[in-house]
Amino acid sequence: MDAVFWFSVTLACLLGAMSPGPSLAVIGSVTLNQGRLAGIVSALAHGLTIAAFALITALGLVVVMSSYAIIFNLLQLIGCIYLVWMALKLLFAAPGSSPELTVLAGGSYWAAARDGFLVALVNPNIIIFFTALFSQFVTVEGELWVKLLMAAIAGVVDTLWYMLVAVIISQPGALVRYQNSSAWLNKVFGLVLLGIVAGIVVELVA
Repeated sequence: MDAVFWFSVTLACLLGAMSPGPSLAVIGSVTLNQGRLAGIVSALAHGLTIAAFALITALGLVVVMSSYAIIFNLLQLIGCIYLVWMALKLLFAAPGSSPELTVLAGGSYWAAARDGFLVALVNPNIIIFFTALFSQFVTVEGELWVKLLMAAIAGVVDTLWYMLVAVIISQPGALVRYQNSSAWLNKVFGLVLLGIVAGIVVELVA
């Protein structure tokens, strides 16, 4: 496992976290309604849930790989297709198409943590994303510490990103600036995802 491997894993997790979706809407709503600290608490709960999902996915993929090689090859193909679809969706997203930030009912920090946990738990795209991502990086021979570290990276990256979102959204006028720049940011994220998929395909062919 070299630096390029870990950089690729970290970058892919960051792009997954940065993609607009229900998590942004919920954590943004918590921040707008209950304040910066509540948004940070929600981000932490979300990140812990993501780390658990990532570890379960990585360990599950090892079982599939060791027993059913054909199924794993199919997962790799589906994973590449999903990442390409995600990239194209970002590239051709209409300007201002990021989720609306709606205000949730007020509550305690426990409620903020609950919202962060639940939005990660019920979002089917999270399992799909990690299955697509980890099918490209997990190997049968890979040691347990590698899978633990991959899950930790996914959780830490997700937590730090949404903490940053909470801090930015809590600044006056920042939300408007984010929405105004979302069009070109989506295109940049989409191109990077396509680059990752291209590298994966080249490696598989080689």
